[in-house]
Amino acid sequence: MRCIRVNVKKVEVDRFHQKEGVDLNIFFDDGAKKCLKYSTKLENVNDDVKNIITKIQVYEKSQNRVLDAEDVLDSFVSVLIEGDEEVMEKIRVFLARLRDEKSRLSGYGKHEGYIESLNKMQKKVLELKPAAVRNAD
Repeated sequence: MRCIRVNVKKVEVDRFHQKEGVDLNIFFDDGAKKCLKYSTKLENVNDDVKNIITKIQVYEKSQNRVLDAEDVLDSFVSVLIEGDEEVMEKIRVFLARLRDEKSRLSGYGKHEGYIESLNKMQKKVLELKPAAVRNAD
């Protein structure tokens, strides 16, 4: 069985749409830097967090699968997200803040400061420290 350790590095807003939701870039590292896209309407952030983690795991399993393994166990891939509970909670809080900001913006209409607020939403980023650095603190 192959065990792949994944370190989620950053979640950033790629595009923000008032009605359609948010497109996110999820940056992670399994020994090589990678990025996945994720789109959400921010209706249920708990489901979004689970879907993000699942998307990373499915991607890693598909990339690290060994189809012609002689031993059956060699064809299995286990994906471990480093600091999974902490990472999931930080992503959940980040998405909840985006959802709150989105609902606040929907009350704005098109008045003064609306475009500036939209531009700020486009630049939102969640930086996650590597597990080794967190443990050293």
